[in-house]
Amino acid sequence: MKKGLTVIALFLCVVFIIGLLVPEKYQMPVGTTDSYNHDSFWWHPWTRGINGSPHSGVDIFGKEGQEIHPSVGGIVLFSGWYGDISGNSVFVLGPKWKLHEYIHLKEVNVNVGQFVRHNTVIGLVGRTGNARNTPAHVHYSIVTPIPHFKQYNRVYGNNTQPRKYNWMKCLWLNPDDYLRK
Repeated sequence: MKKGLTVIALFLCVVFIIGLLVPEKYQMPVGTTDSYNHDSFWWHPWTRGINGSPHSGVDIFGKEGQEIHPSVGGIVLFSGWYGDISGNSVFVLGPKWKLHEYIHLKEVNVNVGQFVRHNTVIGLVGRTGNARNTPAHVHYSIVTPIPHFKQYNRVYGNNTQPRKYNWMKCLWLNPDDYLRK
């Protein structure tokens, strides 16, 4: 029994390390880097999230029905309706164990467990969830289970964000840092 647990723990460690070693190659999911406001991540007067929480991603605008491709390859962990705020959504687990969230899609074109690459169409630009009254876009977020502590005191916008949300900056990464590379 004890040897079996050791083998399982070793296997999980190897899988975790392999996930960290897989290289990341980012691409824009829709349009170009001119398709979104580079200051829309985190805290600006126009980007406060639900109940005043930070805006944990960037809104990339496009024509309604335009194809969305994953910013990185990975495996689809969720695909479908994710409630009245997010609407149609796709969550892709990519390299470095980062979760890539695509929210407000008009239509979802992938299934849970499916491997996706840069050329896969994961959905279409839309206005679902709380984006019904906005221009068509995809809200793109990157979430990491491995805290990036150097992000804790990073300032976004006009330096008015409440400090109570600083811990979240360690887990929600600014997509602009990755898409502009």
